[in-house]
This record gives sequence, structure tokens and C-alpha cells, in this order.
Amino acid sequence: MQTLFCAFPVEFYRKVFPLFFFILISFSGIAQEDFPEYDELSVEMNVPDLGVIEIPIAIKGQDAYIPVKELFDYLKIKNEETKNGIKGFIIHPDSSYVINPSENRILYKDREFVLSDEQYIKTPLNLYLKSNLFGEIFGLNTNFSFRSLSVTLNTEKDLPVIKEMRLKKVRKNLNRVKGIIEPDTTMARRYPFFKGGNLDWGVVATQQSEFENDNRLTLGLGTMFLGGETNLMLNYSTRVPFDSRNQFYQWRFVNNESKFFKQVTAGRIFTRATSSLFAPVSGVQISNSPFQNRRSFGTYTLNDYTNPRWTVELYVNNILVEFTEADASGFYTFDVPLMYGNTAVRLKFYGPYGQERVEERIINIPYNFVPKNELEYTLSAGIVENDDLDRFSRVNFNYGLSNTITIGGGAEYLSGVTTGEVMPFINSSIRFASNFLFSGEYMHGVKGEGILSYRTPGNLQVDLNYIKYDEDQTAINFNYLEERKISFSAPIRSKNFSMFSRFSVNQIIMPTTEFTTAQLLLSGAIMGISTNLTTYGIYNDRVKEPTIYTSLSQNYRLPNKFLFSPQVQYDFSRNQFNNIILEIERPVFQQGFINIAYENNLLRDAHIFEVGLRYAFNFAQTSVTSRLGNRNNSFVQSARGSLMLDDNTGYVMANNRTAMSKAALSIIPFLDYNTNGKRDPMEPAVSGMEIKNTSGRLAYNEDKTVLRITELQPYIDLILEVNPNSLDNIAWKVKNEKIAVHTIPNQFQEIEVPVEVLGEVAGMVYFKEENSLRGQGRITVNILDESGNLVKKILSEGDGYFTYLGLKPGNYTAEIDPVQMQKLGYTASASIEFEIQVDKYGDIADTLEFTIKAD
Repeated sequence: MQTLFCAFPVEFYRKVFPLFFFILISFSGIAQEDFPEYDELSVEMNVPDLGVIEIPIAIKGQDAYIPVKELFDYLKIKNEETKNGIKGFIIHPDSSYVINPSENRILYKDREFVLSDEQYIKTPLNLYLKSNLFGEIFGLNTNFSFRSLSVTLNTEKDLPVIKEMRLKKVRKNLNRVKGIIEPDTTMARRYPFFKGGNLDWGVVATQQSEFENDNRLTLGLGTMFLGGETNLMLNYSTRVPFDSRNQFYQWRFVNNESKFFKQVTAGRIFTRATSSLFAPVSGVQISNSPFQNRRSFGTYTLNDYTNPRWTVELYVNNILVEFTEADASGFYTFDVPLMYGNTAVRLKFYGPYGQERVEERIINIPYNFVPKNELEYTLSAGIVENDDLDRFSRVNFNYGLSNTITIGGGAEYLSGVTTGEVMPFINSSIRFASNFLFSGEYMHGVKGEGILSYRTPGNLQVDLNYIKYDEDQTAINFNYLEERKISFSAPIRSKNFSMFSRFSVNQIIMPTTEFTTAQLLLSGAIMGISTNLTTYGIYNDRVKEPTIYTSLSQNYRLPNKFLFSPQVQYDFSRNQFNNIILEIERPVFQQGFINIAYENNLLRDAHIFEVGLRYAFNFAQTSVTSRLGNRNNSFVQSARGSLMLDDNTGYVMANNRTAMSKAALSIIPFLDYNTNGKRDPMEPAVSGMEIKNTSGRLAYNEDKTVLRITELQPYIDLILEVNPNSLDNIAWKVKNEKIAVHTIPNQFQEIEVPVEVLGEVAGMVYFKEENSLRGQGRITVNILDESGNLVKKILSEGDGYFTYLGLKPGNYTAEIDPVQMQKLGYTASASIEFEIQVDKYGDIADTLEFTIKAD
């Protein structure tokens, strides 16, 4: 029998056997007196808004009969058995009912319904009513289908179970829209004193004919120390003397659960200073602003230039929120979501074939919103690493008057400012409407600034910016008196092209002159060709004629994977071309690409011919580039990658992307033989387990017993959903399929996933008559553990067979339910002891047999 059940699922027999049994009885020539006049079998009942359950029915001729008590129990309709039948009420006590088959009647809401003998079936275990009576009497319409052997229940009554399930479904859908997933278990966050982490490395060697050669080395170490994230970055160049200002070191502790401070940073700090700082600041920063993003209302348009076709990643508070690809000229644009609290925006740049630029740009967003009635602060203090080692400090507070109005203030101190080292300021951010934003700030003795942004429903955006500088201020290192800027941007779409357009004018007022610049930009795709057309205008009141020039860049995808990228710049003031660039690229060797380019700079009379090859190994990004020109020849070789230590398993992983400040997970599924939730030495790992949803990059070890997820954003709450169908054995069950984990940078967090190995019990229940045994259905078999606690109640099928898969290894006792036997007036054979042994594929105890008989 064990072999038989391994070949076919138990559910197969539970569904197919009753149908086969029913057909056999209906069409065979066996004498009817050997069988009862009705047949009992289990079928599926579908209830809208509830789902599908399994329920026993009786078949008599072409009619289906449904058990009253089991149906009412499932629908949570009040019912209790009496000597003569069943009584109770539906929803309200005024809607009481009495079902009395001995008197062939049903009383419901003071109405009497007469029953015929053909409208009910009374068995020792159940009272069945003909299916149509539930609808005609109680308003519970049950429709039985012979073809599918299923029952569908429809009712207009707002039954308690339907109301409860509807509310659960609404809450579940609402959480799904909000992205909320309820985990089965949560991994506790650990604050290790020290933990080895990640190593980033990069090498660039440059040889030149007319200039000094240069060799550069970067080493980045990311660890955990004193419970906080610790990052060290060493930059070395043979052309530049070693200087501490070119190095990076930072320790950061983040705890979003703390009430007083949620972020503490020591080392290099991000100051958001108004004063001009031309050197990094080393010090301490404390803030109660949560590290996780809290979405505010509105967006802020951010755009700039990088290399053509490079991918630009946008990080807000160290969390990746969006990415885009630069166009043919390198132009890119983002709609930065405004967040409650301090918003730190960073950009990272990646080439189209795996190149990576280490450069990260820190951008200040002028709008700063705080939730209503909340106060947030940031305190920074340190030393500016310039020649004078100026002392710097800044404290700012922001309070949410409402969800749309935030006011703030504070003071900034810089010892090198001669017009006043202490500079108090006040600021405010206001959202007049969903797309109408204002931000203003006044710093005493330095400047006053206002920014107004409005976006129409058609995505036409207008930005106005005005800054008035104090004439005598020395905090900001230029002599501007005023800055005026206006910008219009809008999408332009038609059948053949889709473009982003922007027109901006910027005017700078200085003591002796005025400087005005204008820009008209069109960027998008025309007939599938990436195109950027930008026109610049520059005017100085000391010059009679303005300077106007236009740059055109395009990308053409040619056959055989070639990409042709021409760029041209034309100066209307001089009626000549300034620059012409022609470049052609093609992928090679699957992981690399080769490029050939020619540049003619007419202003400098410089001609440059370039050949380059880049290749992405699994462990490093490499490139070789040769540039030959009439002014200089250069030859550049570079390589970049990272190493990550998984000290949970003693494994070192090489990667071709940066790893410092990123989080990683080691997921180790194992067979939990003793069900203690911990991996013991004798418990083997499980191979091939899969995760349904995950960000980052997923990799397996050689035998697929360890899942490693790298390149995760740190300090976020992540839900891992295990795919139970990926396990090889039906007896293996993951107890906690949804695991919540808070990601920590610079380490592999170990997550052990216990997989329980469940056993199966099966057997038969026989009814003993004078000289024969026949299988008896609807008999309850109790499974008890060693302590006598009830583990499971199993109901035998129509032929007497019972089975249950879900027992943990151990000793058990099976018995026929004594309460049921007493109620029926039957006696049963003695209880049976059995053992579910520890087995990798699950043990089966399938020799249990019980006999019952009438007293």
C-alpha cells in the first residue's frame, strides 16, 4: 500500500473513489438489497466570497441530500441537536427554526412546512435534507451538479461567516494595494560588535605621451563595528600626494524604533550647509528623522547630464526608488518623490555594458515636509578639512503644522565667516494643492530664497526661483546679488515621436554686470531613434552679441547589433561647427562590447581616434581604451569589482559590482527532524528551495542548499516568500512561508528556514454485522500524542478508509471517538499505538484497522 500511495496523491483517491463507487452502484447488476438505498460521498461546495469546502452529501436516485448540522456549522448558523431533531436560529433569535423528522415537519419563523419521507434521510450520524429545501425554506439556495459532483450555495442573507470573510478579504486587498504583507515570522535584528563584510576594489592605469602617467587605486572596506555600519574608502594616485581629504570614513548607527535619535553618524557627514564648503566635514551628526522613507505629496523634477546611454539610479535616503537611461547626449530626468523629513538624494551611474562610475552626487531637495504634529531635528558638528580647519556646526528643526505645511528653523556656524560666524535661519514648505508647492528660507546676513513649483494635469511644469543675497555676506563664496530663474517643461507626444521639452532662463545679477543664459531642450525618440537637441544662449551686458549654439546627438540601431552614435555642435554666432563626434559600438563575447570613435574639435584643432574594449567578468568589470590624437596619445586600463564574506558558511563571493553599504542574505533551508526550529548537526540541508519575490541578485551554491541574495538596500523591511511547491517531497512543509527581515549593510544575514518532515497515518474502519464486515464512513478517528493530547480528528470516507498527512515524528495513539460511539450506541475495537519515525522522505503508518459494532 505504501508504494501505491507514493505513486498517486492521497487527494486523488479522495476525489476519484467516491465518483467511481457511485457509478459502479448506479450501473451494475448487483442486487439492491445488498446496499443501502442511498450513497454517501464527499463533494466540493462553492460559497461565493468564502471559497470551496468539502462536505458530505447523500445521493438517492437523482436527488442530493445535504447534512443540516455540518452545513449550519460551516455557515456559523446557531444549531443544537435535540432528541427529535435540530433547533436553533438564523442570524437573529427571532428567526428560529425546529427541524423534527420524527413528526415530519419543519417550523421556521412561526411557519410550518410538512416533510415527506422522500425529503429527508436520517442516519445514525446525520440528518440530511433534500437540497432544494434549504432554499425554499431558509433562503439558502443549494444547487447540486451531477456532472461535476459539486454544490453551489447562494444566499442574499448576510450570514455571520460571510460578513466575517468579506471583511477579511477587504482588509487583505487593502493591504495588498498598500504593499503590506503579514509575515509568518520575523527575524530579530542583531547588532554585532564586529562582523566582517565587503571589500570594493578598483584599479585604473593611464599612460600618456604628453602628460604624466597616472596609476590610481581605490579600496573600500565595509564592516559592522560597535553595532553600526562602518565604511572606509582609500583613494591613492601616483600623481596626487596622499591627502586625508580624498579619503572617506564613516560610522553610522540606525535604529528606527528609537524615540530620541534614529540616526547617529560619525566621521564624514552630509551637512546640507548653506555656506560654501570646499572640503569635507568630519564630525558627528544626530537626527530623529527615520531612515525609512515616508512618502509626502508632490514630486521634484531633477535632470542633468552624464555619458550617453548610461543607466542612472536614483537613491532617496539610501533607498533605490527609480532608474532611467540617459539619451543620446547623456541627458536624463527624474521626478523625485518628496519625502517627509530630511531627503538625501544620490545618483549612481552604470554604463550600457557593465561599466560603473563610482561618482555619487549628493543633491539638496528644497522641499522638506514633516507629518502633522511631529518635530524632527538634525544636529551636525565637526571640522572642515581645509587649510584653516574651520569649525562647523548646524542645527535645524522642522515641525508639521499640518500634512501640507511645515515650518522650521535653526542656526549654522562656520568659524571662517568674517561677517558673522553664527547664522540663524527660518524656513517653510507649503503644499497649496497636490501639484502646487512653495518653499522659502531666510538666513540672517546671508540670503533669502523662494521656490514656487506648479504642475498642471497635463504635466506642464512651471518653476520659479528667486534668491536675494546680502551684499556684505562672506559665507557663500561668490559675489552674486540676485539669482532669477524660470523654467517650463512638458512632454510632447505624437504618433511618431515622444519628447521631453524644457525651456529655462537664468539671470545672475552681480555688482558690475549681468549674466543671462537660456536653454531649449528636446529629448526623446523620433521614429524609434533616440534624439537630443539642445540650444544654448549666453548673454553678458558687456558683450554686444549673445552666443548661441546647438548640439544634436542621436543613436541609430543598425543591423547585426551595431549602434551608431553621431554628435554635432554648431555655433550660430560664428557660423561654424565646433565639434563633431562619430562613434560605433557592438557587443562582443556576450559580456563585453567594442567601440570605435572619432572626434574633431574644431575650436582646439584637435583630432582624436579611439578604440576601446570592455568586458564584464563575473568577478570584475574590465576595460582597455586607446586614444590617439594630434595633441596627446593615451592608453587606459581599468578593472573594478568586490569581494563579500559570508562568514555564516565560510564562503567568499566575488562580484563585478560594488558591495560596500549594501545588504545581503544567506538563506539555509534544512530538514527540521525534531521540529525545534533550529538547525542541529544531524539535520541535512534542503536543495532547490525557491523564493517567490525578491529584489537584489539571487545566487545558489553548488548543490543549491544555500540561497544568497546580494545587492539589497540596507535598513529596509523585506518580506521573503518561500515557494512551497519548489520542495521535492510532499511530506516536506515550510512552517513559516513569509519571513520578515530588516536588512543590515556590510554583512550576510543568516536565515535558517526549517522544513518539517511530516508523516502519514492511514487505515480502515469496518462495521461488523453477523457474518460480514463492510467499510463504514463518517466515523471519527482521534489521533492522540504521547501526552494524550488530541492532535487531529479524521473522518472516514464512505468506504471506511481514512488518512491524514501532517504528523511530526513521535509516538501516537489512534482511537475511535468514544463520544460518537456512545451517541450511536456502538462499541469499537481497542485503540492502536503507532510510531512516526524520523525519515528524510516522511514515514507512513498505514496498517491501522478498527472494527465497530452495534451494542
